[in-house]
Amino acid sequence: MKRRTHPLDSNIANGQLACWLIYVSRRRLPLLRRLYTAFLNCDIGTALPTSTFLPHPFGIVISTGTVIGEDVVIGQQVTLGNRNGIMAAPIIGMQVYIGAGAKILGPVKIGNHVIIGANAVITQDVPDNMVAVGVNRIMGKKSAYWTPQD
Repeated sequence: MKRRTHPLDSNIANGQLACWLIYVSRRRLPLLRRLYTAFLNCDIGTALPTSTFLPHPFGIVISTGTVIGEDVVIGQQVTLGNRNGIMAAPIIGMQVYIGAGAKILGPVKIGNHVIIGANAVITQDVPDNMVAVGVNRIMGKKSAYWTPQD
């Protein structure tokens, strides 16, 4: 897999471990899955798009059934998964930034161009172009992070 940088932020790129993790998540290789689970402490239950960015690919948990859009940035220690026995996973839009330690739980839809702050806990839908921090606090101001530069 060729190393590339994020289209809107050249400081975000995948290292060799992240490229390997994305490659392995897209194939059914049980032995390699066990290795990255043990070595990186990751549990990836869905195939990650090749455009996903994992700047620090450690401690990431993604449940089976989670849908991830293009150019999504996932920080370390992020959990995308089920909630309280509700076996429904989140849907993540395109060009979403998920900060370190964030938890997105249950059948929620995260819109396009959204920023999820570090250590946020999200259990409700987040509309397009918004910023979400803390526990389900969706800021009234629109996200300027993904706005194309003129």
